[in-house]
This record gives sequence, C-alpha cells and structure tokens, in this order.
Amino acid sequence: MDWGNIPHDPKGCADEVDTAFNRGDPLVGVAVIGLSLCHDDAEVIASRARRAIASDKRQLRCQGLTAVSHMVRRTGEIDDVTLEILRPLLRDLDLVVREHADSIVADVWIFIPHSRLPGWLSRRQRLQSIKWWFVMRWPDIGRYFRRP
Repeated sequence: MDWGNIPHDPKGCADEVDTAFNRGDPLVGVAVIGLSLCHDDAEVIASRARRAIASDKRQLRCQGLTAVSHMVRRTGEIDDVTLEILRPLLRDLDLVVREHADSIVADVWIFIPHSRLPGWLSRRQRLQSIKWWFVMRWPDIGRYFRRP
C-alpha cells in the first residue's frame, strides 16, 4: 500500500480499502482502522470491518474488531449483522481474538444506548458486572463469614 497516495476524503479512503482487499495487501487491516477513524458513515465502515473479521488471519481479524470499536465510539452506531458476527467471537478458540472481542463488546455497551442492543448482550454485560463485583469485593464480604 502506498501510504503517500491515500486520499484524504472518506469516499476515496473507502475505495482504497476495497482496492487493498482485492489485491491482498498485507496492511489492509491498518487501512480498515484508518477508514474507521476518517469516515462518518457506520455502514461503510462496518462492511469493510466485517470483511476483515471474516479473515482466517488473526491479526486482520483483530484489526477488523478494532475498526468496529472506533466506529462505535465515533458514530454511536452498530448494525445487527455486526453484532451477530461479534457474538461467536466471544467464544472463539483463539484466546487473543476472544479477549479482543470481549473488549469490543464492552465498548459497544458503553457507547450504544442499551435499548438498541440485543437481549443476549444486555444479559452478558449484566452478568459481567455481577462477576466483577464479587471478584473485587470478595475479601470484604468474606470477613463477615470468618469465625472469631
């Protein structure tokens, strides 16, 4: 990828990402992240990020997830298709991908109104909150149950 010729307009940036995908550029994931930082249309970003997430390369998958995170933070939007792609990644066999997906879901929980999120995500995040509370507060709770 010739970084000196990347267009500064969002439409040109999206076209450059498509071209990088078509030619199998090794830095296409970086281009997808760049697109998520310069484009304001969530669907334009999401379609390229989903393409990166569908890759069999771990690095490209994680870069696609990072693009989704930036998209959510910048636009406050995420579509149902992208959410359904994220769901199985939370149980991925690859620990790096699974942890990265978990971080992205946390961003979705923070930046998207909860009323627009599917039930599975609301349940998951509430359970994570309860789990966090018990893990962080267990020493304080345990002292009430010790014998004098």
